[in-house]
Amino acid sequence: MKQVKLEAAYKQPYRWEKAWTLYERKLEQCAPMPAAWNGQRRLKLLTGIVEHYRKYQQRDGAIYDPYSGQERYYSTPSYALAAAVLATQGQSELLESAAAALTCSLAALVQQRASDGHADFFPVMIMGAYRILKPLLPEQAVYWQQQLQQIDPEHTYVFTMSKLNDPNRMINWNAIMLSGEYMRYAEGLGGEDAGWIDTYVQRYHLPRFTALGLYQDGPLHMPNCPFAYDIVTRYHLTLMMEAGYTGAAVDPIHELLQRGAYSSLLMLSPLGELPTRGRSSQHQWNEATAALIFTVQAVREARQGAHKRAGAFRHAADLAWTAMERWQTEAGDLHIVRNYYSPERRHGYEVYTNHTCYNLWTAAALAYAIHYGAELEMIAAYPTPAQCTSYTLDTDGWFQTVVSVVPGQQLVWHTALNDPYNIPGLSRIHRTGMPGLIGPSAAGYREQGFTRFAEGDVFPLIHAPAWQTMDGTWHQLADGIRTSIPFDCDVGVDPADGGGSYTIVDIEQDEQLTKFTLEWSGPLPAGVRRIRACYEQRPGIICVNYHLTDADESNIRQLGAWIPLFIYDGKQSAAVELVGNASSSERVELYEQACIAEHEGAKSELPERAEPSIHTIRLCYTHGLLAVSRLTAESTFTFPVEARHVASRNGLLTGMRLEGGVGGRLAISYEIRLGDDEVLF
Repeated sequence: MKQVKLEAAYKQPYRWEKAWTLYERKLEQCAPMPAAWNGQRRLKLLTGIVEHYRKYQQRDGAIYDPYSGQERYYSTPSYALAAAVLATQGQSELLESAAAALTCSLAALVQQRASDGHADFFPVMIMGAYRILKPLLPEQAVYWQQQLQQIDPEHTYVFTMSKLNDPNRMINWNAIMLSGEYMRYAEGLGGEDAGWIDTYVQRYHLPRFTALGLYQDGPLHMPNCPFAYDIVTRYHLTLMMEAGYTGAAVDPIHELLQRGAYSSLLMLSPLGELPTRGRSSQHQWNEATAALIFTVQAVREARQGAHKRAGAFRHAADLAWTAMERWQTEAGDLHIVRNYYSPERRHGYEVYTNHTCYNLWTAAALAYAIHYGAELEMIAAYPTPAQCTSYTLDTDGWFQTVVSVVPGQQLVWHTALNDPYNIPGLSRIHRTGMPGLIGPSAAGYREQGFTRFAEGDVFPLIHAPAWQTMDGTWHQLADGIRTSIPFDCDVGVDPADGGGSYTIVDIEQDEQLTKFTLEWSGPLPAGVRRIRACYEQRPGIICVNYHLTDADESNIRQLGAWIPLFIYDGKQSAAVELVGNASSSERVELYEQACIAEHEGAKSELPERAEPSIHTIRLCYTHGLLAVSRLTAESTFTFPVEARHVASRNGLLTGMRLEGGVGGRLAISYEIRLGDDEVLF
């Protein structure tokens, strides 16, 4: 089995250097932007979450989850940190509440009764709250110090070599614990030697980094690489550095964290969201951790005199705050996953996702962003890469993700042919001014791993090619390739297992265009060996062409293209309209609007097959419009029954298949437009 050998990743060239340099040149031409966020607005969002959960605080200081009636995970230490930060920002009424939560959390940690066995997550929040509250409550601080001095890391925490004796299990949990333990050491409460922290970092965490500064979570030999656990690990190592870490790994950590910040900035969508890949994607805490990383990097760049670069990171932090604010309820808490289903239904939740814990974990990360962002208001905002440049980037390591950007628009592809949780194809479309879910924002699944849904079928629905064999059976790229090792959602999938691969060729770009070809090859279903997918995007317009280049054409009846349509977010439904031409100059609606009923369990009223004269499918969702038009002559839109109601992280998708790529070339094309009526038609 192939081993990942990235011990010296920080010494390797930064492979996105060209895109970064082009962006910096563009940045020099940019004027500052109005800052959408200020300290008051940030405090308002954080206060809403904290005040919502304050009413669930028990007499002993614990925060109870209203849905399970008990303390869950690390909700209480998260609350202690967030409330402590607010107490220093003029909300003195939270001081006693924060102190009670800290006392409760310390007792649980020292007595080894942390909720749900998550002791490793406690110290970074406990130490943050302690350092803030210590000067405000000196008498209580004496007790807290006594408690903190009793901790024996190898005995107290779960993800340690003493407990697990497995290097492959020293994953994000271990790094999270180390960040808090270094804070304890820096306060003089964790012994006289922090060499054991260096040992963990050097042996088990540096090898997981790629040259892009991305952290590959999962086993060392087979990482599963969720973007959520890349950003969360870098977040905690950033906090460790901000606490003054000067150990043996300081230079590589500094270099890798800077690279990671640059990479995250290049991958950030114009709507302020990180790419989707793997478990815990589209949980609000993803962008909360990004907000802290962007805030710290903005301050560092400003101190070094790189004011425009600092402004880009400041604006990226603002965009991340905006991405979360969209999902805040009137009660103050957040929809912790990007859909509007009630928390009881747990749609798009992982098996471990908890509404209270992930609200307060998000609050704790935002509290750290506020705590370390005192200088942010002095930094003028400048555009992020996705707002002003064009580029196409392929990730390194086992992340298997491609990102392509034109100003104000981002597309994201998953490229793995053998990973049923991250199916191959165009997964996300984000455009400035459009609702984040309309594109859609996430695909379906072959196997949903940790993820569970309140409704909808598990089906591999994504923008991807399909083909019909002579026996009438349809196959698709998203069916993927079987691997020699069964899928295990706890570990990764070796990209080489099964014989599949991909390459990116013919990349073109200018200020308003990206164009490239993604070629997938391998033992695909029904004897297909190679597919070329050509993508061209301009702001508001995306053209897609699929071409079978190596297949037994005698067994292929026609080519097709699966197209996901977002139809329901848990509260609001989309409306779908079928549009055709009565003449070359007149647009008519050949079908009345096919509405998706506005209730949970929405059912599509679309026909199984559109009339041949239908050339465009138009989707209306909230304030956004999206249109898909066929470009291949004599092709037809169909709505196969197996993809009528497909579960996605955000709600429900319905699958449309364009059919009709026949003849010698076996090619099919379509176009996507996002905007208003003038743009769409």
